[in-house]
Amino acid sequence: MDVREPALPVDPRLPGEPTLLEVGRTRVWLGRRGAVVWLPTRLLALRVGGRSLTGRGIPTFVVVMVVLWWSTKGIFHATDLPGSVAAEAALIALFFVLRWRSVQNREQLAERLAGTGAPLPFRVAAKRVGWWYLVSTAVTFLGGAALCAATFLTEPQFTWKRWYPPFVEVGLHTFALALGAGATALVLGRVLRAPVIAEDETSQRVDDLLRAEDPYRFAPRAVYAVLAVPVFVVDWATPGWLGWLASAYLVVAIGLQLTGWLITRRRYRHLPPGYYGR
Repeated sequence: MDVREPALPVDPRLPGEPTLLEVGRTRVWLGRRGAVVWLPTRLLALRVGGRSLTGRGIPTFVVVMVVLWWSTKGIFHATDLPGSVAAEAALIALFFVLRWRSVQNREQLAERLAGTGAPLPFRVAAKRVGWWYLVSTAVTFLGGAALCAATFLTEPQFTWKRWYPPFVEVGLHTFALALGAGATALVLGRVLRAPVIAEDETSQRVDDLLRAEDPYRFAPRAVYAVLAVPVFVVDWATPGWLGWLASAYLVVAIGLQLTGWLITRRRYRHLPPGYYGR
């Protein structure tokens, strides 16, 4: 199969063919970056369209995640069990992992069609991802771990009105932060070590762009900073310095991610001239 040929949506059950939704999503994605085509190439349709949440219809796991989300909130609210916010963080981590696995299925198909080059050297791959993302990831999880430790150390000073001790809630939030770190590492490790999937200079540029966008799309680590910081599960009669430190941590973590995303979007605002389809 010639992956440079325009994508012609057919029966999605046939292997190697992008769906109509994937083609449409790819057209929109390319058009926003200045590459207007009617039918993108098969390779681009599989890679770009496969990254859309609705590229092949609403996945079953999305429906399951929504049901779990609402049922979990109701159960925790009705029974006053610890760990409601931690459970939400765990569900978010699971959602992104499932999305990433779905994308990898299309990536494997694209690899078989185009052949793959060797993985980029680590320094080059890290540059594609962007140091803003890597630094903000370290700040999010290392800073979060430090806050968890500080919260455990100051836990006896908390004002507490629940039936369970505060260290239970703090421990669950710490576990949720660890789950977020694991989900982020799963995505980031693959992005840094994935082989180059490209057949020409044009698809090479798209490969670079996807490598830069994927961590923000599938591993937005700042969300775990918001949900898993344990200091916010206690009453606001906590030691003042810890509350201010947690607030500063959230501002830095979210600010770094937002700045990195804006820089990435600006860097890849326009695709260079090339063959993207017809």
